Amino acid sequence: MGKPISIRKRGDTFHIAKRVPVRYATVEARSEIWISLKTDSEEIAQQKAARVWNDLVNAWEAKLAGDTADAEKAFEAARNLAQARGQTLQPGVLVL
Repeated sequence: MGKPISIRKRGDTFHIAKRVPVRYATVEARSEIWISLKTDSEEIAQQKAARVWNDLVNAWEAKLAGDTADAEKAFEAARNLAQARGQTLQPGVLVL
């Protein structure tokens, strides 16, 4: 799926830091996504990052398919899954 998932450390915690792919610009207002992985271990963060990112991409794909009800359910499921795994989805940050 293109570039590898970038993780960055903010304070003591790793986050996914990735631009929203152009393909999803019509269904995602944020230009960049920051998602806390709730760990200070780079190895664990790398393991969690792919799962969380893939869940988010699946929700965007559902929105693109016009299935907004399912897309919202998928996004909520991704959020719940992230929380169950000790992670949170956070609003993106606009980079100028």
